[in-house]
Amino acid sequence: MTKRNLNIFIILAVVFTLILLISPFGIELLNARPGGGQSFTGGGGGSSGGGGDGIGFLIYFILSELPPQISIPLVIIIIALRIYLKRRKRSDNKTVSSSPGIQAKVNRNSSIESDIANLKTSDPNFSKVLFLDFASSIFTKYYSWKGKNEFKNLAPFLEKTELDSSRNLKNNQSITEIVIGSIKISEINNLQTVTGVAVDIEANYTLDINSKKTRYHVIERWYFNRNAGILSLEPEKLRKLVCPNCAAPADFTDNGECQSCGTHINTGEMQWFVKKHQILTQEVFSTKGLGHYAQERGTGLQTIYQSGLNTLTADFANRHNVDWNSWRTNFSNKVVSEYFLKIYDAWSKNDLLSVRNLLSDRLYESFMFWIDAYKRAGFTNKLENIKISNIQFVANDTDKFYESITVRVYATSLDYVEDKSGKVKGGSNKRPRSFSEYWTFIRRSGVETDEYDYSTCPNCGAPADKMGQAGVCEYCGTKISNGDFSWVLAIITQDEVYSG
Repeated sequence: MTKRNLNIFIILAVVFTLILLISPFGIELLNARPGGGQSFTGGGGGSSGGGGDGIGFLIYFILSELPPQISIPLVIIIIALRIYLKRRKRSDNKTVSSSPGIQAKVNRNSSIESDIANLKTSDPNFSKVLFLDFASSIFTKYYSWKGKNEFKNLAPFLEKTELDSSRNLKNNQSITEIVIGSIKISEINNLQTVTGVAVDIEANYTLDINSKKTRYHVIERWYFNRNAGILSLEPEKLRKLVCPNCAAPADFTDNGECQSCGTHINTGEMQWFVKKHQILTQEVFSTKGLGHYAQERGTGLQTIYQSGLNTLTADFANRHNVDWNSWRTNFSNKVVSEYFLKIYDAWSKNDLLSVRNLLSDRLYESFMFWIDAYKRAGFTNKLENIKISNIQFVANDTDKFYESITVRVYATSLDYVEDKSGKVKGGSNKRPRSFSEYWTFIRRSGVETDEYDYSTCPNCGAPADKMGQAGVCEYCGTKISNGDFSWVLAIITQDEVYSG
């Protein structure tokens, strides 16, 4: 090695080392587990702990290529810096209860919840659960129907400029495999003549151009408006895209006339419509790195409780005529623990149909995306020896149609990825992994059943062996994945991003 090349190498080595050690994120890798243990973006869910493999190789290369008077001091500096940063990180994990970013999100969420409460004073029918289901349907149909004749069925739900956007997609293009990872209300405006709600949607989908497929991860903001003073529609009319007048399946003319009842649906007069939408971020999606693991980031963060939770739980107990402490214990054992163990066991076996009746439609679709990604890679994510150490009740919401309970679950498990030959590709099948997650369950208001026989249809009693991906019993045709009979798991949020 020439002196010039040696100097260049030393500079590159130091720079590379500092990047690995000092970067707050390190090398971005995918975590495992359903519900966001793996990053929805495909780009990684957390820190790799400082890139240990890369540093080990660098030390070996320095010792073998550089003279002792240079290599030894450089290696000592690298090791000392690494030890210092590890100790500082452990100290930070012990003392940090919540980051400024999380606290800002909590404050923002409290403001939004207050705005929702104000909206309910003029619209007692408003349900956040139903509204977000409606927004999900609009988003999915917008992209899956874009460039197709069916797009005209969105006429009553889109501003004209948004309706005309269908022309942007050519005949040789199509969008498929749409998966929504998260959806939340980001802003509410109660104006004198118009009510507006902004919704942030994180999703990914596949764009097919002349049979060449590219998958994208996007974060978009959708602005929904309607005339002030309008009451929200009941669940049967809001869950799916139907005529807001006669509830027939969406089948409209180009100018928005229902072909079943003949009513012309003007945007905003009977239902929400999309004023506009913005793409905040868009990037090519990749599932590269499915076998790699990152450290848990939020397990040590302070639990975030809903404001006024004690009053809300007291109201819940009075409404259902139960003792809250007894009910909470039963719910923890019979619903949270049962669902937690059954869902994670099904995940490990790549058999989510066995727990289809326990999952909301959107959560099931998101889970299946990752199951399919693992299958394509020839991997299986194993979760074994699961032990729940604590369940904390953090939120309790109720509206005219739905009620929801959010809990924080602390658990440990063996969490690893293996290939078809049984070789461990990531994680550990010997060392338990500690983690916590926020789980949100929903149930139709007025339903008193907290648990049911998971092996049968709660409507007809037939075996639940033919539930289907749509969550519909093939014996009686009843949909049982929407909370009409008992609790359904609707949302899993990782502790480092939960804001209430």
